[in-house]
Amino acid sequence: MKPVDLFLREHAFVHTEAVARAESFNIDYLLDGMTEAQLRMRPHDMNSFAWLFWHMARVEDGFVSGIVMRRPQLLDEGKWGELLNVPGHDFGTGMSKSEVAGLSGRIDLKALWAYRDAVGRRTRSMVVDLWPDGWGTPIEADDLKQAASVGTITPDAATAMQQYLPGRSRESALFWWGLHHSLLHLGQITMLHGIVKAKGT
Repeated sequence: MKPVDLFLREHAFVHTEAVARAESFNIDYLLDGMTEAQLRMRPHDMNSFAWLFWHMARVEDGFVSGIVMRRPQLLDEGKWGELLNVPGHDFGTGMSKSEVAGLSGRIDLKALWAYRDAVGRRTRSMVVDLWPDGWGTPIEADDLKQAASVGTITPDAATAMQQYLPGRSRESALFWWGLHHSLLHLGQITMLHGIVKAKGT
């Protein structure tokens, strides 16, 4: 199996069936039957479903589009910030508990599911363009400077990434930001799902 086909196969598992049908199952079951209140709930000050899915979408959109593929974010190609009711280019890293609570309470859930699905479909279309010639090409310092110049990441984030990212292949960055990062948070969501369901509404 070619690496691009492996990525596409595994990527389907971390998205809904609306993005791509996975071989065994998609993540739709984590959302089926969940109420709006449950999706915004933060038991024990945990991050909510809403916050986690927004964070995963923002990382995939900003870093896969803006750094790996060197393209504008989907967020900047429409009115997604307005629709989501979450202005700016934030990814949520470093947010305080009160900020997480605020976003969890105000984000438009319908827009969130549409945005994440659109990000997933866009990633799948872009990686086909990356294969095979660009697969092993390295991330460059200029990629980070460009991402900072258009607001995808902050200048401070670009400076921090300069310490470890240049020289790494676009393949490795794609698998991290486009797949493994989501898998990490889906583990949290699975645990949260059990807690929220046990509490009821």
